[in-house]
Amino acid sequence: FAVNRMTGTTIPTPAGRPCELFGEDVFSELRSCAQVPDDFVNDGWSLEKLQHGGGKGGSQMAKVGTSYIVKELSKGDHESLRRVTASYGKHVRGGATLLCPIYLHFQDKDTGRFFFAMRNSIGNGPFAALYDLKGCADDKLIEEDGKHIPAIHKRIWNIGMWFGKSKWTPARRRYYAGKVKARASQIPLLSDQRSQCLQAMERDTAWLRTHRLMDYSFLVAIKVGTPGTSATGGFGPSTLGHRPMVYRNSEGQEVAVFVAIIDFLQTWTTGKRIARCIKFAEFNKATVPPGDYARRFNRHFAQHLVEVAGVEAGSIPQPDKKVMGATAPPAGDDGAEGLPEDRITSRPIPEEGIRAPVPVLNLPTVPDELGPARAPLSL
Repeated sequence: FAVNRMTGTTIPTPAGRPCELFGEDVFSELRSCAQVPDDFVNDGWSLEKLQHGGGKGGSQMAKVGTSYIVKELSKGDHESLRRVTASYGKHVRGGATLLCPIYLHFQDKDTGRFFFAMRNSIGNGPFAALYDLKGCADDKLIEEDGKHIPAIHKRIWNIGMWFGKSKWTPARRRYYAGKVKARASQIPLLSDQRSQCLQAMERDTAWLRTHRLMDYSFLVAIKVGTPGTSATGGFGPSTLGHRPMVYRNSEGQEVAVFVAIIDFLQTWTTGKRIARCIKFAEFNKATVPPGDYARRFNRHFAQHLVEVAGVEAGSIPQPDKKVMGATAPPAGDDGAEGLPEDRITSRPIPEEGIRAPVPVLNLPTVPDELGPARAPLSL
């Protein structure tokens, strides 16, 4: 550990390397509230073990155990995170949120590369389905029935793919079929779970719109199994930043649905405006202004998060508050981890940090841009 001589607190040293930390007054408080130890990314990964995560720009990332992810930031995303850090801290402390929890922002001094460390919000597979959804043509299916679906894009240099589907490889056909499934996917939830999820989403997108952020994704992971087997049972011990939404299906299986809003640091810039013009012929594209993006995002998921019929919430085991008390150990290390609402909002928010509640967006119900509704995902 390095120690701050003025405060006596420990200073994270990611991968044991010399780093400059950003927004540490905010992120140290978020770690404390979530009971994440300051040394959570000091070891267990290295720059040499970074791999392409398949996200925007092929950003490199590394998993740290099963609980955390370290991801490289572009210079633009680094500047965006610095700009919104204080507001982000107040937002995630001030109410229900689906934003992926961020606990550290740093620059490696030797290489000059920027990174942030976040909670692994979906845990480990295998998953019945894993989606990266935006409510537009960029939706994709990442994993189905425990099998990863590699992304095979129809890039400009893949000339053969532009002359009809007959020239597509089997891998491209599978990837495209996954995109079609993702675009029509409907995510089944209990009525209360659906309502709470949509309310948190509307609050988050209002915040994102205020900061001119767009091109974010809704990560959805679904596990199906015998009761108590899907991602540590849904109540603990948990390695997740958010509790999964759990219920029993008609066959008595436990269904755990994990959700998080990720990749939310893209700012609407002149470059984005130019990209929008270049893609003028592309239908239902991701590159649209923040206000339009937020409205489409909310409208799409209001239609694609569907209420499960005939399942009673009373059939779901409730967490034992005596076990999951306020004295929970570091997140992910024990069965008594505690609930996120107990951890993240366990400390009073300073009066100057309190904002008026964000109004719920009363969005009109309109036909989905991606076509007619399809049958819900069969679980």
